[in-house]
Amino acid sequence: MMPGSKLEIGIELIMNTNSKVLVALAVGAFTGSALAEVEITPRGRMHLDAGMYKDDVTEIGNGFNVRRGRLGMQGNLSPDWRFVIEYDFAEGGDASAADVNIRTKLAGGNVTIGHQRVPFSLNTLTSSNSITFMERSSGSTVITPDRKLGVRFDKTFGNLTSESMLFGRTMNTEGDAGKDDSMGLAQRIIYHPKVDDVQYHFAGAFVYQDMGDYNTLRLRDRPELRIDSGVRLIDTGTLEGINSINRFGLEAAFINGAWSAEAEAMTLNTSSTVEDVSFSGYHFQLSYVLTGESRSYKNGLFSGVKPSKESGAIEVAARYSVTDLNDGTVFGGEQKNLTLGVNYYLLNNLRFMGNIVFSDIDTPSGVTEEPIGFGVRAQYHF
Repeated sequence: MMPGSKLEIGIELIMNTNSKVLVALAVGAFTGSALAEVEITPRGRMHLDAGMYKDDVTEIGNGFNVRRGRLGMQGNLSPDWRFVIEYDFAEGGDASAADVNIRTKLAGGNVTIGHQRVPFSLNTLTSSNSITFMERSSGSTVITPDRKLGVRFDKTFGNLTSESMLFGRTMNTEGDAGKDDSMGLAQRIIYHPKVDDVQYHFAGAFVYQDMGDYNTLRLRDRPELRIDSGVRLIDTGTLEGINSINRFGLEAAFINGAWSAEAEAMTLNTSSTVEDVSFSGYHFQLSYVLTGESRSYKNGLFSGVKPSKESGAIEVAARYSVTDLNDGTVFGGEQKNLTLGVNYYLLNNLRFMGNIVFSDIDTPSGVTEEPIGFGVRAQYHF
């Protein structure tokens, strides 16, 4: 574009030592005088899985899976506003939205507007880069709502944190013409005192969701590995006439040096024109970092282990989970999993994982299955 044009656009990319890209957009309409500066940091993650199963009745495939392949950016729109745009390009089709939102401070807290996690379940809210096992617990996966479009407000008062959200539909779905989307609200309260260097965590959460004109619900899950994404051994099938859903959750956790523990229990209750039903899940887990490091924690959220030596950090862990999808005339099955895991943190953002999952599943068909799954993962993020 020649100087003197009615519209001038200049783009300057500068890479500094922190791998941040400063994008200066100079946009002038007729006058060429407007100037905006946006600081952008690339972000992404890759989780590459491989695994195999000792089948029982149902054949479960062995192989590889790109569990997550996310790419996006984050940064500052101004001194007061931050943004995140991240999409997942993992196997299975088109890219799907993960976090797509803007954030600012308000009244001593944070307001986030856009596509984001609903504040429910410590296990779900912990980043997939930092979860202790390759998959979240089955109950957390089944009962926790997906990311939603909405407005969320988080604020910490000393040892107490409140997380509130008004939300609508999931960004990766598209409403039909003339139909009302589902709408809901969520509240999570966390008490997180630190006593004698021990970090404690106690929380309760509630989510109410009006289904609008989309009155169906289906809950199903795999045995806590996703090597064969097509096999789900517990499944309620499609439930019709669902008017609204209530979710309740309780959480407890602690970190004491190299030890950490987590426990959750949650229920999902439907209000239906056909039959009101309830489903539940719970899990508890324990981990120990052999090299002495501690898991990180802040205001109701776990994050990962940061190795203190060049040789890295090693963590061992165990988890037991139960998911019950049986109630009334609905027999979706019950799944119990015992998962043993080991994590090798080579860098803050590079980890290798190994899990073995022993499952005991009462399937909807009335058959009991006990498959054993073994999975490994190489993951990094930036």
